[in-house]
Amino acid sequence: MNDIRKTANTNVKPFNSFVKDNAYKIDPSKHFCNNTACDSLQMMFVVKSHVLNFGQRYVIRKTWGNVKQLRTKIVFIIGYTDIETPFIEEELKQYNDIVQLNIADTYENLVYKTIYSMLWLLDLNIEPELIHFVDDDRLVNTMNVYDIASSQIAPSDLVMIGHKVNFQRPQRDNNSKVYLSPAEYPFAYLPSHLIGGTILTNIKTVKMLAIGALYVKVIPIEDSYLGIVAAALGIEMRHHSGFLTCKWPTDVLPYMLSSPGYEPTYALLRDWKFIKRQGLTTMYIYYESWSLLDSYVFS
Repeated sequence: MNDIRKTANTNVKPFNSFVKDNAYKIDPSKHFCNNTACDSLQMMFVVKSHVLNFGQRYVIRKTWGNVKQLRTKIVFIIGYTDIETPFIEEELKQYNDIVQLNIADTYENLVYKTIYSMLWLLDLNIEPELIHFVDDDRLVNTMNVYDIASSQIAPSDLVMIGHKVNFQRPQRDNNSKVYLSPAEYPFAYLPSHLIGGTILTNIKTVKMLAIGALYVKVIPIEDSYLGIVAAALGIEMRHHSGFLTCKWPTDVLPYMLSSPGYEPTYALLRDWKFIKRQGLTTMYIYYESWSLLDSYVFS
């Protein structure tokens, strides 16, 4: 890890092998930058999406993924399902922003969606100023995210910003979707990590995470795994309470960074219109603690 930190390389044999030759069922990289230039991108959105979530992807393209004030690009990372999905090809033809992996689209494979999306970004060889990894069930207040990121993340930083948790125990209930067996993870606590399906960072950090993932045993809990890799590489994980972990009242939305709870596409359209009506998407009011935000919303 010291070698990787200093030179972004090492002679040590990798623990994992992420074979890229057969990893992608659909890879738009050859034409990804044809329609809109990839030079001088201010923000790149990497959205983990379920293969059948056509509505979510469509609405994201029409709302927070398409803010005219910024130079942005968006790519959706999906897996596959046994259900026939002929519409994916049509979606790709129209938008050219779908990367489909050769893995089943399950919760356990989210970690591979993130790993392979990082590897795909490196092969694409573009240098966006900032990168935002996010799930397709979130509303992102794009201008707020950019304002915070551009002021807190320098190109030379090794840092990830999100909702940080500490001293979390691994889930040992085998009925839980985040179950970790003692064989997979024998320790009493998980390292600090960012939760909520959202990470804000830069391309330097992405490169380090992609290399580091080769040397850290994969566990099927995406955010915990990235926390382990980040801790091993000495990447700073910085907490920001603007990344909500549950849906708050609509009045909060103009002041936050992103919120979960937007599986219904009509809710995303409705609340995005609300944010735009407020005229506050270019101004972020920073709260150092939730007690201040509570007093603002509920006073």
